Amino acid sequence: MILDILKSDDGKKAISAANKSIMNGDVGANALSGQSQIKLLSANESLQLQMAVKDVLTAKENNQFLQEMMKDPKFAGDFAKAIQKDTKQMFKDLLKDPEYQKSLVDTMKNPEYEKMTLDIMKTAPYRQQMMTVMEDSIQSPLFRAHLVDLLKAAISQQSKSDQMPSAKQEQKKSDSGSSGGGGGSDKKEDSSKQDSSKKKDDSSSSQ
Repeated sequence: MILDILKSDDGKKAISAANKSIMNGDVGANALSGQSQIKLLSANESLQLQMAVKDVLTAKENNQFLQEMMKDPKFAGDFAKAIQKDTKQMFKDLLKDPEYQKSLVDTMKNPEYEKMTLDIMKTAPYRQQMMTVMEDSIQSPLFRAHLVDLLKAAISQQSKSDQMPSAKQEQKKSDSGSSGGGGGSDKKEDSSKQDSSKKKDDSSSSQ
């Protein structure tokens, strides 16, 4: 019977009116009385109510009715807040699902999706939003400290890269100097040998 009532036009109107009453903050005696009645429902009646609400939300014939309700900004906002926690947890669980991960990756690889994303990134509102995000991030002390650390690491890496060619040149000069020194010592040894031979020849001729 509850299902039939909720599916009827009067039932839909009652749900819509109740939602508007809640959104407008009308929590008078009637509202409190309704809440008390809901709390006093038996387990069986609560289950029937859950099934009725599910049928109302999922039935194809109610799509137009729900779309009209969602056009109300306040209702849509309150509805989103009410299910925000569950929705967030649902997405976390989905991200752990291999099948969902594969579907998500396939969607991102789709050329149409890529083109749509690039088109969005080229729009002025998107760029303005990115500028706002960057400005907000720069205002964060933690982000600033992290940025300074990144800059220091980049400067240190660049300095090491610049010093490497100089070190190689110094090594080459050192190697060439050692080779030259070795050649000089060889020449001295040859000269000493020649002098020794000459002295021997002179002593032989004097005898």
